[in-house]
Amino acid sequence: MSILCPSRAYGQSTPATLENQVWPEADIHVEFPSNLRLLTFVGVEQGLGYPYQQWYAAAALGYQFKPILRPHPTNIDSDKEHYLLLGGGYQFLRTTQSGMVTHENRLTIDLTANVRPLPRLLLRDRNWVELRWISGAYMTTYRNMPWVEGDLAIHGFRLSPYGAAEFFYSAPKQSWNQQWYTAGVQWPCNHVFMLDTYYRREHCPTCTPHNWNVAGVTLNLFFGERR
Repeated sequence: MSILCPSRAYGQSTPATLENQVWPEADIHVEFPSNLRLLTFVGVEQGLGYPYQQWYAAAALGYQFKPILRPHPTNIDSDKEHYLLLGGGYQFLRTTQSGMVTHENRLTIDLTANVRPLPRLLLRDRNWVELRWISGAYMTTYRNMPWVEGDLAIHGFRLSPYGAAEFFYSAPKQSWNQQWYTAGVQWPCNHVFMLDTYYRREHCPTCTPHNWNVAGVTLNLFFGERR
């Protein structure tokens, strides 16, 4: 379950630049018998050669509707085993950029639709609204992310390559002002943990800097009842 995700802080416009980041993160997924899921995670965004750092922590609850019964490889993340997911949560972020520190409190509402047109192909569409208080100033952001994922098995070894595009609508600016493009591979193991490795290209003409190359790795740990 990935109900929450950090988004870039806004800054004054500067000439277009391209900077690099690394994103280590750890997620804990807890599954309850009543189709409820709990997600907690902590992570950091670290600029390489650029004075930017953001660390964040979050907790969220999700509810799963209508399991996907069509025969397919079972996913370690049971959120991908249902047609519809509804969730909400809270996130705290602390950002340090060029010597300035900002704090953000964020509430989110998330709705994700899943479909499997083929047994080894998963299509997802995630929609969520962020209610954000950045150093006391309120703003709202809407995010949409279509996602394509495949399930492969090579000599008995399971992996799931995926691609996603994410689009941000800023209510204060009344525009689609940010885009993220991601390609990655998820590596599940023993129904207990999954490693997610990815590359992301971010573009935001109203942010500082305008462009980021991101190398990310997320360790997912799964606990609770398996259905």
